[in-house]
Amino acid sequence: MKTSQNFRGSASLDPDSIFSNEDSLSYFGSVFTEPDEDDVKMMEKVRTMLDLLPPVEADFVEMYFFKHIKQTDIASIFGVSQPTVCYRLYRAIDRIKFLLILPKVDVDQMRADLSKFMSDPMDIDIMMFMYETTCQSESAKRLKVSQGLVRHRFIRSIKRMHQIESMHAYADIFSMIAANLNIMREVRRRRCNTSRIDCVID
Repeated sequence: MKTSQNFRGSASLDPDSIFSNEDSLSYFGSVFTEPDEDDVKMMEKVRTMLDLLPPVEADFVEMYFFKHIKQTDIASIFGVSQPTVCYRLYRAIDRIKFLLILPKVDVDQMRADLSKFMSDPMDIDIMMFMYETTCQSESAKRLKVSQGLVRHRFIRSIKRMHQIESMHAYADIFSMIAANLNIMREVRRRRCNTSRIDCVID
């Protein structure tokens, strides 16, 4: 899946050098300011995705696209720079685009099917949380384990699923999530330098 920006290696990325004005989001924002019938439907879908975003990004999307608050004002409210707001909006858009195309399944049926395939309840929980949250850090937090463990077991389970024909549909869904973990990961900012992204949690 292609996204509008590639943020790999963003551990040392300085957003001030990339996102310096609000026009960079105009292609997406026009949908919210001059919506037609199809746009309204899309907006409602986007609203359903807000709870799946990191809280700060959900707030930024709500304020910028739905309440039409300027990025500079959002930056002032949250005590960050405007380029940081723009950067996080871009990440939120990429997350939303991915979530909109992720196949929807009956989670109860998924858990039942996984239970027939997996013997370890931890592996089942990891797969379910990764589908529900599409986020390693959130899944690890819920399970109270390390992100490394979540990632290892998640990838291992996907490989096993690909070997079983009856699990191929689930394997394809989880493979989509695995291939887009760079989009879904959260960003943490260094306290002593609020103009620089220094740590990516995945």
